[in-house]
Amino acid sequence: MNGVAVNRETGDHCLPENPRDHNGDHLEHDHDDSAAEYLRLGLMAIVIVASLTGWWKHLMSRDWLAFAATLIGGYPIFQEAWENLRKRRMTMELSMTIALVAALCIGQFLTALVIAFFVLFAELLEGYTVGGGRRAIEKLIESLPRQVTVRRDGQERELSTQEIRRGETIIIRPGSRIPADGEVCKGHSFVDQSPITGESLPIEKIGGSKVFAGTINEDGVLEVRVEKIGRDTTFGKIIEIVEQAEKSKAPVERVSDRLAAGLVYFALGAAVLTFIVTRNLTSTIAVIIVAGACGVAAGTPLAILAGIGSAARRGIIIKGGLYLEQLSRVDTVVLDKTGTLTLGVPEVTSITTLNGASEDEVLRTAAIAEQHSEHPLGEAIVRRARERHVPLREYANLRYLPGKGLTCEDNGSEILVGSRALFEERGVVVPGELLAESAGAKSAGQTAVLVGRDRRVLGAVTLSDQLRAEARQAVARLKSLGFRTILLTGDNSNTAKAIGDSLGVDEAIGDLLPQQKLEKIRSLLERGKKVAMVGDGVNDAPALAEAMVGVAMGEGTDVALETADVTLMTSDLSRLLEVLAISKRCYGVIMFNFWGTILVDIAGIVLAFFGLLAPIIAALIHVGSELGFILNSARLFRQAPPVPS
Repeated sequence: MNGVAVNRETGDHCLPENPRDHNGDHLEHDHDDSAAEYLRLGLMAIVIVASLTGWWKHLMSRDWLAFAATLIGGYPIFQEAWENLRKRRMTMELSMTIALVAALCIGQFLTALVIAFFVLFAELLEGYTVGGGRRAIEKLIESLPRQVTVRRDGQERELSTQEIRRGETIIIRPGSRIPADGEVCKGHSFVDQSPITGESLPIEKIGGSKVFAGTINEDGVLEVRVEKIGRDTTFGKIIEIVEQAEKSKAPVERVSDRLAAGLVYFALGAAVLTFIVTRNLTSTIAVIIVAGACGVAAGTPLAILAGIGSAARRGIIIKGGLYLEQLSRVDTVVLDKTGTLTLGVPEVTSITTLNGASEDEVLRTAAIAEQHSEHPLGEAIVRRARERHVPLREYANLRYLPGKGLTCEDNGSEILVGSRALFEERGVVVPGELLAESAGAKSAGQTAVLVGRDRRVLGAVTLSDQLRAEARQAVARLKSLGFRTILLTGDNSNTAKAIGDSLGVDEAIGDLLPQQKLEKIRSLLERGKKVAMVGDGVNDAPALAEAMVGVAMGEGTDVALETADVTLMTSDLSRLLEVLAISKRCYGVIMFNFWGTILVDIAGIVLAFFGLLAPIIAALIHVGSELGFILNSARLFRQAPPVPS
């Protein structure tokens, strides 16, 4: 398969020496599309026109020009048929060769030439279509910059991208592609990340932001500290994965190979029966010519390639045709909560006040104690205080009490921030209405942090993990399409139920460890469910591996690329709907080609058996159906990735 390889020693991208070195005969028809091929077809077309005019009748008794053109022009078919015969493989080339030789033997020279011409033309079109899909990857690689500005030894130098090293600082000017993964150490800009994540809008980058190789710096100058280069970059890994995906065969492709061989045997058997019954050699040859599975044999891997390529352009990496096919059969979607349905970052949702305190006073008191906390809840409180421009003072004698909260001193008074247990330990009575509110927050999947000063309760700050903007719509869409949706989370059952009710999932289960998530997936599979597990690719790795298809939402993380069968390079859950739609559309095209091939072959054989199909018409039907099924698969390359309806 003509693709792009990665040099494992240098990390550089390069083309393989031989386009056919890849595993297996992914596409049976793989003829060269060089100038010689076009010249061969051109000369054959000229001979066909000349033969149709009949000018040769004044020079020779038979159309020996068409005879010679068939032998010379059809050489690639004869050569491939001979190779398959040596390997004891029954293929369409072998069947076509038998038909060509038979047509020549009974003097059907023009018919043989037309068959050879259209077969080669169909294969050329097929090769061009497949090559176009693969050239898209090559163009991505070629788009990477050859030169980059590097700050080395205190000076800025223009060096080849192959010379940069990890830890160095590179300068990315506006309009330039970024050549390596790294972290912005200086500058401000917006970067087009669509080649990696498929996001349509540029992403703002400031100091500390991560950038990926292959993305485009749009306006400002960025100084980037190089972290990964060559094949180690996210861009390089995506190319490797897509390359491996192209080489792998899905079960449906193996079925198409068997169908192709079976139809050849069927055609030959039908031809023998036709000759025995009718004793008509012309009808017998027509039977051999009309039957063929070229369309499905070539169209199936073409559709798989198109599906994988279409997904890759949207920042969805599918590791092989196997997973694309399995996605089309999924009936149950299992969703992790944190990082998948929610942002994984708690936010302040409400502030309750008591004893005459204001919201700002409650927030300031809590933020003073939490201002250096690394706990997500503490960070959320401080973040909200800064958003509201609430001034903070320095504290003294900070004490952290695991499972309870923390205390500190502020201007001679003691601040308490934490749970009911902390306040009761200090002898502070928490009013009943606040306890009831805390219990209500817990049942709703939220967390209430009590805030007090000295022996007075000031109020409470309620926080919760925020649902992704598209989560409700995505779940509703999945359910409307007939998928059963299940939420699994390590959070408590109350939180799981609250989130599940908010999203409208069919089932929500909490208090699960990674091993218990794995066991839940296993039980679903044992009940015959076709399960896709969607997680963040880190703590969900066991469940991702156990599911029929593991889908990781990792924003380009190494773990996501390594653990899952499908990786959504952005955290947009709507991409899950897109990849499900792509898989179903791809499988639908393959099934259409399957049944279309069988129906065309049966109809053609019946017509030929009764003498209603001349060999040349049989050739046109054979090649026309092959072209139709190939083009049916090829249209997947050009269609925009769908959202299922």
